[in-house]
Amino acid sequence: MIRIVLLLSLLSVPVMAANILVIESYHAEFGWDAGYRKGLIESLTPEHELTFFEMDTKRIPSREYENRAELAHQAYLQLKPDLVVVGDDNALSYMLPKLYQEPIPIVFLGINSNPRELLTQYSGKAGVTGVLERPFFTKTMAGIGEVFDSPNTKPKVLIMFDSGNTSKIAVRTIENQVPLIKQNLGIEAHVITLSTERAWHDAVMNAPRNGVSAIVVGLFQTLINSNGESVSSEALLDWTSKNSSVPLFGFWDFSIGKGKAAGGVILDGRSQGKQAGNIAREILEKGLDASTVPIQAGHQGMDVYSPEEFKRLGLTPPNGWKAVEW
Repeated sequence: MIRIVLLLSLLSVPVMAANILVIESYHAEFGWDAGYRKGLIESLTPEHELTFFEMDTKRIPSREYENRAELAHQAYLQLKPDLVVVGDDNALSYMLPKLYQEPIPIVFLGINSNPRELLTQYSGKAGVTGVLERPFFTKTMAGIGEVFDSPNTKPKVLIMFDSGNTSKIAVRTIENQVPLIKQNLGIEAHVITLSTERAWHDAVMNAPRNGVSAIVVGLFQTLINSNGESVSSEALLDWTSKNSSVPLFGFWDFSIGKGKAAGGVILDGRSQGKQAGNIAREILEKGLDASTVPIQAGHQGMDVYSPEEFKRLGLTPPNGWKAVEW
């Protein structure tokens, strides 16, 4: 079991002091998790003690998820926290069945699925609320359309995801919007899910001959190599940037920057963490039943681009996109 305890202060204000267990679907080094960890710490007070448990489901086989969830449950029983924060879909779907009869407030973040069905199925003593996560597909496509604006042709965009659980949920949402994107923006978008590093490489290398104008890199952290081992997401993104003959765009902050994707209307983990932290703080300060706190949509996204990448590609960024250096 991976356990990291951050003791933020020895100062104590009894009405505010609390132990909070954060159960992560993924791992601390993953950019999304690193972002929302930072957001949680920024939004909570020095009197909160945060304990993090990493389920690591980006890097372990799916057959091991239940075992990781059981270890997370044991961590909960040992710590007996005042509140639980659950990060992303895998943690919520595996942990809610174990915690719903516990008298504990639960705050989720990074949820791509509709949580209502799960919350109805596992309705018990626990109070549950949180923050949803929705990729800004239409806004990103509109920006790409502006980059490739031409009176004669509209871009063909390839949107690439791995085959992890979160990707499957996001892809279903995106595919429902594809017809409207073509109708309203004239952009032909194709969404694919891949399981292996080789398949990802092939899709990138074959993009030009398939008439693709741009690639959007979605999620790519569950890909495996020829030995069945987890592929380094940083190495994969670096390879994609160096070997793609067409511009790259992205939906998440960890995919944008020099040597990465050129831009997009993105979700960022830090804002999700801050929203969830603010909800948790309100529940703890006011003694609220978490189930009475409305579930929130995530922030409206950031329109960003990497100046280095746009310069390298010889492209002009869309109006309103802000330059970022990260």
